[in-house]
Amino acid sequence: MESQPPRWRALPDPPRPPGPPAAPRLLLGLLLLLLPGTLRLAGGQSVTHTGLPITASLANTSVSFSCRITYPYTPQFKVFTVSYFHEDLQGHRSPEKPTYCHPVRGTENKTRTLDCQVILVLPGASATGTYYCSVHWPHATVSGSGTFILVRDAGYREPPQSPQKLLLFGFTGLLSVLSVVGTALLLWKKALQRRETEVYACIESEDGCPPTAKQSPLSQERLHRFKDDGELNLVYENL
Repeated sequence: MESQPPRWRALPDPPRPPGPPAAPRLLLGLLLLLLPGTLRLAGGQSVTHTGLPITASLANTSVSFSCRITYPYTPQFKVFTVSYFHEDLQGHRSPEKPTYCHPVRGTENKTRTLDCQVILVLPGASATGTYYCSVHWPHATVSGSGTFILVRDAGYREPPQSPQKLLLFGFTGLLSVLSVVGTALLLWKKALQRRETEVYACIESEDGCPPTAKQSPLSQERLHRFKDDGELNLVYENL
């Protein structure tokens, strides 16, 4: 009998342990995207930005953002420093600056929570960006998701007045003053002319003068001068 070549047959794969279905893993990823404010390490420490994720402020005005630090109160995590930094709209990161937030006492081997507030005075619109809390432990550094601060320049300001406008306002004011003074002088002159007319009328007809006009020093002086002139004329005729 002729010998037949051996036949090879693939063996089935060994059974694999059942893994988590795809749907729960997808939901877990979405949950991490929806909750970006907290970053937790394996040691249990985390940094969460509290408050509004977006804040607006005017230039040279105080603005603040807050973060919450959670950590186990153990010798490994008791000592840490808190600082902050920001990234501008172009993605440039600033150097870190210290804050006034410091560790506080807690219960041994218990979770401790510390709330920190950073108060800033930003100079102008160029300071717009995302500001982050950063916590430094001896063997780890954790930063929060950040708070976006929109900085706007100061509100509307009237432009400075040009010299031409100042001269125009000054000239207009001077004309107004001169107009008032001229009107006052004109009224005063008319009053004097009317008074002189009354005096001459009294001189021509002494009986028709009102008592006030008769007693007026000006009318008496005019009358006396008129009599003196008459006497001089009489003397001239006699000569």
